[in-house]
Amino acid sequence: MAIPFLNNVSLTNNEIQNVRLHNTGTSNAAAGQIFFNTGVNLAQYYANAVDLWVSLKEYSFASGTYVDNTVTGTAAKPIVTVDLSATAVTGNIDATKYLRGDNKWAAVTSIYVWTLQGDTGGPTDILNTTAVDIAGGTNVTTTLVGSTLTINATDNNDNDYLTALSFNTGDGILTATVQNQANVTVDLDGRYLTGNQAITLSGDVTGSGATSIVTTIAAGAVDFSMLNPTDVITEAEGIENNDNDITIPTSAAVKAYADSLIVGGLIYQGSYDAATNTPDLTTSPNSILKGWTYTVTVEGTFFGEQLRVGDVLIAEENDPSALADWTTVQNNIDLASLTQVGIGNVNAGTGIDVAYASGTATVSLTAVAARSGSIAVATSTTYTYPNSITAGATNNVLIQLVDGGTGETVYADVTRLTTTTFSVDYGVTTPTGVIALIQLIG
Repeated sequence: MAIPFLNNVSLTNNEIQNVRLHNTGTSNAAAGQIFFNTGVNLAQYYANAVDLWVSLKEYSFASGTYVDNTVTGTAAKPIVTVDLSATAVTGNIDATKYLRGDNKWAAVTSIYVWTLQGDTGGPTDILNTTAVDIAGGTNVTTTLVGSTLTINATDNNDNDYLTALSFNTGDGILTATVQNQANVTVDLDGRYLTGNQAITLSGDVTGSGATSIVTTIAAGAVDFSMLNPTDVITEAEGIENNDNDITIPTSAAVKAYADSLIVGGLIYQGSYDAATNTPDLTTSPNSILKGWTYTVTVEGTFFGEQLRVGDVLIAEENDPSALADWTTVQNNIDLASLTQVGIGNVNAGTGIDVAYASGTATVSLTAVAARSGSIAVATSTTYTYPNSITAGATNNVLIQLVDGGTGETVYADVTRLTTTTFSVDYGVTTPTGVIALIQLIG
């Protein structure tokens, strides 16, 4: 069954999509009413007492100047064909004719004109009766066969280009052979190596020699990697027993020695991003030593445990690989809020009772006032909510109108006025037997 609306419906500029007109053979005469007349298969609307029902397909097409039209098809789907009414002056109408200003077809004569322009000279207008001569020039020839013009280059490529390059190690002469040109020679005048010669180095390293070069390193130019390995103490060797001034410890050896002096103490390593595991504290082996300490700066999970900003992690084993290998110091256990996990409790509220036993809160509902009811709404007027219903806010009430006879949901203009009253407006038609179902929300 159709849903009855008992007042005007405003869509506030929204679309009615996939809608179909009411299909019927008759209709009530109300200005603006629209329906589909199944008797004549036409959509119609009621205009006024003079024009009555007007078909939405009604139209008129008249032939105009130089234009004729014909109508075919059905009454519901007419087809309008439009043709030019022009006639030929002489001969048949074809692709070589054009339409003159007097609406007559005429043969094409001397109407084609185009312009020829060169690098120098011109422009020149070329009519459809004018021949264009494309002449050859220096190293260029042209040949016309039928309607095809071929342009050829006659250059023999006798250009000047390098053909050979040779070098005489005896006299140091470089010779270049060029097409159509005399050879080009360059005397390097001995400025090249022919064997063992004296070479002088400058800068941080200097040296000289004929068959071998003796070098000298300048003061302050020594790189650590250039030292003899016997002069360097590595991490594996240790430095605790190397009390001398002739060897140099590596940074790893110094660190290892310093770490050995503070075994068992807390060693602060910096911040820890628990969201990205930076630095990596969960992958083993990780070279982490017992006593290393980190401060959490970005919250996240650590071996499945939630970490908050300000928490402290202490390694209890070398190369820790599980949560049990770490001590977690909680730093920021705050009071709980809607956005903060922390310490809190549950308070009783309206309609809610709370009881505690051994730290556990039990929440239960208490008796409340009436929250629903129904009332007859026979006319367009203001009504008071039944059962002394009082809303916490004006709009916190669900109102639905029902036809008491059919049980159908009906629609009217319903306005919530206060926390205890509402109004109903039926517009132009007042129904009978309508009741309002009231439900308090919240």
